[in-house]
This record gives sequence, structure tokens and C-alpha cells, in this order.
Amino acid sequence: MTRISFIMPTFNRAHLIEESIQSVTSQMSPSDELILVDDGSDDDTPRVLERVAGEHRIIRQPNSGKAAALNRALGEAQGEHIWICDDDDLLRDGCVKLMFAAINKPKTDMVFARYTRFTEVDGEKQDMGTGYWPDLSRGSIARHVLEDSFVMQNATLAKRSAYDTVGPFDETLLRSLDYDMAVRLATQVRCRYVDFIAFEQRKHEGARGPASIRHAAGSSETVWLDYDRKIFERQRQIIPLSFYQSMFAHPDPRLRKRVALLQRACVFARHDLWDDALTDLRSAAELAPTVALGQVERDICRRAVCGKHGFPGALTDQIIERLRRMNSEGGNASDIVETILRGTLWRLRDEDRAMRKAAKSLITQIIGLSGFARLSASHLVSKIGSEGDNGITENKEIDPLIASNQPERQDHVSRDESFAGR
Repeated sequence: MTRISFIMPTFNRAHLIEESIQSVTSQMSPSDELILVDDGSDDDTPRVLERVAGEHRIIRQPNSGKAAALNRALGEAQGEHIWICDDDDLLRDGCVKLMFAAINKPKTDMVFARYTRFTEVDGEKQDMGTGYWPDLSRGSIARHVLEDSFVMQNATLAKRSAYDTVGPFDETLLRSLDYDMAVRLATQVRCRYVDFIAFEQRKHEGARGPASIRHAAGSSETVWLDYDRKIFERQRQIIPLSFYQSMFAHPDPRLRKRVALLQRACVFARHDLWDDALTDLRSAAELAPTVALGQVERDICRRAVCGKHGFPGALTDQIIERLRRMNSEGGNASDIVETILRGTLWRLRDEDRAMRKAAKSLITQIIGLSGFARLSASHLVSKIGSEGDNGITENKEIDPLIASNQPERQDHVSRDESFAGR
């Protein structure tokens, strides 16, 4: 029986893929398999694969995108576990042994670890450290994954049954398909974090994405945000509010619902879906109006504007006006708005001049220059933990969604919806 199916899709990586393959094969056991999917490369990649693949399987297909390549490989994989690897990154020595031991612990369907980034200058590797990484000591893995993308496929080992549960990769997503899959895994199966560096992510110039939407590395931020919006427009229909409620504990069901609405609003705001976020913020403000926001709720509100993409959608006239109206109502509505604005203050020290300008613009358009001065002054003297606490706590372990209870997903793939042939 095959232990691990390593899957490596590739497109025009003739100059990098050999090293990536070696980082995998050097750690494989005799019961593992490596499936290489050439997604219509038109450089020397096919010849490199023939030279270095040995007995490992090569699948060739017309250029159809990474999701189609992954679904093709998943349909033919024989392993009880799946490890998806990129064609330009490097697994670290010893990571396979550590990850395999972790996934065999009880109540575990998927494990993930950290990564580090590197670039090469004159043939020398220069470590750039890990990119965005949340504080996983607080809150559930699902909450963190919903808020931002940080789980990398190269650092993920999942049971085959986990992919059977969540379904195939979405072939309509030409970017962010790995994030979409991370969200589905984090919310539908039992995930665990393993605290070590599993792979090295190569940062290099050049085009990204499938042939149909190739874009330069410098424009990737805009592309990712656009596809993140698409992912979470669908997730609002798939993930019920009850799932967000399970992230928190409090004896009063009104407060559990309120904090769940704030958390869902935070998720959608961080993915620039401010219309949906404001709908939830408004509903939250109306629940338990005599109970002030607690520390956990304030932290959620601040995080709403702390995503890696910033908050461009909040600067539209419509959203500004809705935030102004909420702020003018007083009580918890005003408190929610001002706490969100407080979350932008750290952006005033951002190296990006446009981000500094956006933060000041958001604050002044809603509460004016005098409000900006007041908020800035209060921020300088405030201390963590000094705000009131209403007893809401955050759960670290939560039960996954039951797939059968979810609305039926629309077609995520353009051809075969199943993994038939496995």
C-alpha cells in the first residue's frame, strides 16, 4: 500500500524543478510515490522531467491551470496521504519524517508547519524569514485561516480522506486556489499545527499563474485580492453563523451570536467584502445593547483592518457613509466603529505612503480631524488588557463543519467532478 503520494504540478520551470524534485525524492520511502504533472510546458521542462524523473510517474496535459493539474493527479494518486509540492520550492531535510509522525496522532486529518523564504543573489541563498504568520497560541486554526492565507501546500500533509471530504480543487480559480483549499480543509476536517520549518519558498522575479492570466510578480497583490473576494463571496453561503459561534464561549447566547457576527464581519472585511461586513457589524451592534464590548470583541474589531491587503473597499463613499451613520448612533454601534478605526492607527507608521494616507483618510472621513487627534492621543496611553471584559472567551479547539449539512457546492471543476480512477 502506498504511504504518501507526493504531487508536483509544473509549468515552464525547467531551470528550477530539478532541485525541487531532489528535495522530495531524497526523503521518500519505498512505499511512497511521486506524480509529476506537466501542465503544457513549452520550455525545456518536458526534457528535464524525462532526464530526472526516473521511475516516478509523469502526466502531461494541455495547459489548463494548477487546479486542473492537481485534480488530475489526485484522481490517479494511490497514497493514503497527500503532499502537494511546488516546482520551485524546496522541502527541508527531515520534514517528511516529522510530518508523517504528526499526522498519525489521534484526531488528526491534516497537519501543517511553517516555512521560510529565500532568494538567490550571485548563486548564494539569502534567507528572508517567514512571511505573514499569526499567533496560533490563541484561537482556533479555522479562525486564523479564515482571516488570512498563511498555510502553504508545501508545508501540508493531509490524509487522502480529507481531500475526499472537501472535494476537488476549484478549477474556476486561476489564483488563490490553494487558499480556497486551505479554508475548506481548516473548516471541514481536523487540523493540527506542527511548530517547525518544513520547506523553503523561493522568491524570484518572473511571471506567475497559468498561461491564461500570466502576471508579473509585482502585480500579484491585486490579483490575489480579487480572487480572495471570489472565495469568500461563496464562503458566506457555505459556512453558517453557527460555525463562527462555536469559536467562542459564553453562557449568554446573545453574546455568543454577537461575537460570531463580529468575527464573520472581521473575516469579510479582511477580504475587502465590506458590504457584507457592515451588514454583520450592524446586526452585532443591536444585540445585547446594554452589555459593552469585551476584550475579545474589541480585538476582533481591530483585526478587521489589519489584513495583509489593507482596506481599500472601506474607502468607498457608500461604506464611509454607512460607518458614519453607525458611529453617530452612540452605544455599541459607535464603539464598534471607533475600535475598528483604532485598528488602523498602526498603519500610520507603515513604510507604504499610500497605506499611511489610506489610514488617515478612513479615520478623518468618519470622525473628522478632531476625532483623529483624540483617537491618536488615546492610543498612545492605552495598555493591552486595560479594556473591560464581558466574559467572552475564544475556543482553541472546535468541531469541523459537517459537509453533508452544507449547501450543495456549485461546480468547482470544469471537467470531471470526481476523483474516479483512483
